[in-house]
Amino acid sequence: MIGRLLRGVSLLLSLTACASAAARPSAVAAAANPSMLVVVVRHGEKAPTTPNDPVLSAAGMARAGALDSALRNLSVTDVVVSQLQRTRLTASVFIARTNAVVHVVPISAAGVAAHVQALADTVRAIGRIAGRSGVLVVGHSNTVTKIVEALGGPPAPELCDSQYSQYFLLRGQANGSVVLTRTTYGAADAADATCTSMQGAR
Repeated sequence: MIGRLLRGVSLLLSLTACASAAARPSAVAAAANPSMLVVVVRHGEKAPTTPNDPVLSAAGMARAGALDSALRNLSVTDVVVSQLQRTRLTASVFIARTNAVVHVVPISAAGVAAHVQALADTVRAIGRIAGRSGVLVVGHSNTVTKIVEALGGPPAPELCDSQYSQYFLLRGQANGSVVLTRTTYGAADAADATCTSMQGAR
């Protein structure tokens, strides 16, 4: 009897992204707050020093300011970054203005997939906290699109090394779906004829 009842229960998770829909699990929709929003960006431009853990260049710090401007009309209460300082620096202007709660999810020896899963789990946990309405996630060129997918977005190629302006907004809906908006912010990316990733993004 119990087995029949369990088999009779279905969970419909749908994604609406760029006017298309596909069934996929969603960390955003799983949040306690059905209107949870998540912004995912790559860190800003890197300075050409300290190659293992560089700070941001002047262009990168200008992008940090542009990110703060882009977030001004959004209810973002938390920031998720890796342990590499360029991710937190990208959010630093926003953090200074809002006193947002910062969560560090390190990239470990377990690899990119484990890091992305840990980020998605962190976003899900934040969504269960009363009063938390939005999360900014700052990632890397090889993690941003994977993070978007882990949160319920569609698969997409990794960002090129020349791409810093990509901006992904995922907004949970009351019916369990997620709406993805993909745009850009700040200065335009440098011309790169070798880059075909995310071409056509606005």
